[in-house]
Amino acid sequence: MPELPEVETIVRNLREPLIGRRIIGVYVYWPRTVARPSVDAITQRLPGLRIRAIQRRAKYLVFELGSRSSRQPTDYLLIHLKMSGRLDVVSRKRSIDKHDRVIFDLDGGRQLRFNDTRKFGRVYLVADPEEVTGHLGPEPLSEEFTLAAFKRFIAKRSGRLKPLLLDQAFIAGIGNIYADEALWLARLHPLRRADSLNDTEVRALYRGIRAALKDGIQRNGASIDWVYPEGDYQNHFRVYDRTGEPCRRCKQPIQRIVIGQRSAHFCAHCQL
Repeated sequence: MPELPEVETIVRNLREPLIGRRIIGVYVYWPRTVARPSVDAITQRLPGLRIRAIQRRAKYLVFELGSRSSRQPTDYLLIHLKMSGRLDVVSRKRSIDKHDRVIFDLDGGRQLRFNDTRKFGRVYLVADPEEVTGHLGPEPLSEEFTLAAFKRFIAKRSGRLKPLLLDQAFIAGIGNIYADEALWLARLHPLRRADSLNDTEVRALYRGIRAALKDGIQRNGASIDWVYPEGDYQNHFRVYDRTGEPCRRCKQPIQRIVIGQRSAHFCAHCQL
């Protein structure tokens, strides 16, 4: 599943071809992809609206839509790619793929296609993005996510670090890859409990989270399967998917364990 850096890269790549474009039609080939409000609603409400901006909230892409009239309320199209979703801007003449679930027809002869092999991705049309994202925790790269704020958040938690970092209500956007990388940077074992950390370790974890995510964005995210082939971060993993390989700090072999049905990669020698 694409994590924060991958989704951020997708957002940045979509802005140039899409911002300012007007939606002239919507075709839904897998109705369950539309989570809210309904297939009829998005096919009727979206035509005529322009894409004003594209942002990211956690792992959601957020499209701000509106008409030429400033008096018309803004609508928001949210897309979650889940396990295998892709968004491609292509010519209207391109043949439809069997895994294209929703196609947004645009002016200028192009289309935005939501292709999703496993059919887990979802599309939402709402008046306020918080209707979908309101349960999420803070954005770890936002200006509001300060060390002081992080200390307040983690002081209320007592669980193990790896599951905590994957909890989207705690911090938004982190998945398996960047949780492992952040913990390695912070020199913290994935089974450590949040309430066992001292002030220095909390500071190290805060810095590790932000450093791992920024590094991922700089390298356009990680490409580990056919879903997202654009990234380079997979060539720079410190621990993720490196079981048995030498730690880049101490040269001891990287280990893998399963915590709550999710894998965790770490160095038992220098992550304590």
